[in-house]
Amino acid sequence: MENLIDKVSEKLFVGMDLHKRTSTFCVQDEKGNVVRREKVSTDRSQVTSFVRSLDGQISIVLEPVSQWYVYADLLEELGCNVHLAHPMKVKAIASARVKTDAIDAKVLAELLRGNLLPEAYFSSKEVRSWKEIVRFRASLINLRSQVKNKVHAILHKQGLIHNFTNLFGVSGTTWLKSLTLPEPFAFNLSEYLSVIDELNKKIDEAEKRVKETVVSSPEAELLVSVPGISFVSALTIMAEIGDVKRFPSAKKLMGYAGLVPSTYSSGDKTTHGRITKTGSKWLRYIMIEVAQHQQRCKKNPGFGSYYLSLQKRKGTNPATVATARKLLAVIWRLLVDKRPFSTTPPDRHGKRSNNNSVVVKDACR
Repeated sequence: MENLIDKVSEKLFVGMDLHKRTSTFCVQDEKGNVVRREKVSTDRSQVTSFVRSLDGQISIVLEPVSQWYVYADLLEELGCNVHLAHPMKVKAIASARVKTDAIDAKVLAELLRGNLLPEAYFSSKEVRSWKEIVRFRASLINLRSQVKNKVHAILHKQGLIHNFTNLFGVSGTTWLKSLTLPEPFAFNLSEYLSVIDELNKKIDEAEKRVKETVVSSPEAELLVSVPGISFVSALTIMAEIGDVKRFPSAKKLMGYAGLVPSTYSSGDKTTHGRITKTGSKWLRYIMIEVAQHQQRCKKNPGFGSYYLSLQKRKGTNPATVATARKLLAVIWRLLVDKRPFSTTPPDRHGKRSNNNSVVVKDACR
């Protein structure tokens, strides 16, 4: 593709309001004059044609909607300097009573030109592929849960009650297949069980792919050394963190996960409330899950005693959140230092059995 940077002339600032069917562009020069407005079909060839028609050094901004991957990469290939706007912060800065695609595109262009654009993290292709791998597995699990709920609905309609801890385990499945139900319930139950079997196979394949990806990534493989973090958890965490260098401290990473308490300050009075729940919901979810698993880590104990101690004093939810924060501190430290995790403390001479490991005190300092 022709590289537009080679067309050395005036700088152009382009706001792109990307939508499923159409995209609106607003082009401004360095003085803020709108030199062009245009709406095109959201199609690779149409977008390419529009960008190639511009004569200048192009900086372009778009918001991270569902299809931003393909168009951000395309624009970079065309030689544009691509920026990703933070939707919530843009709205806070430049909300308006009248909202149209043309206005949104102009606002993005003006913020970019004025160097006032709040930017979102522009993840690499590798990190984006990690997200797609773990979310594909999650989508299969969601589908399986939906089908299992259909089976529970059939039993409810037929007035059947079971005492299985896991209805879809070996014993439970055998019982389900032995049931004599009237039609069409018998046929439906048989088909649902077949779908569950097929989804189980697909989930196993997806988890194998996750493991292969983690093993091939030194950073993700480091996370597996932390008790309670599986291959799926490790890849999910890395997919959400991306480049750990964008977080100058562990506290910043905790804030990104939305696991820090909210603060309300007025005058001399400051109060702290529930966790903010801002940032990555996927990272927050997986860290809460890992924290809840700590008490089950017997062979390789991690933060189980810390979790149980807090649970006795403050309750389950505060203990879970606090443990999740401590785990994030560990993750940040080992990714920064590029060392695996270890719970082995120093001996009386200050030496450790593995000098290349990050221990709990190191990780949380």
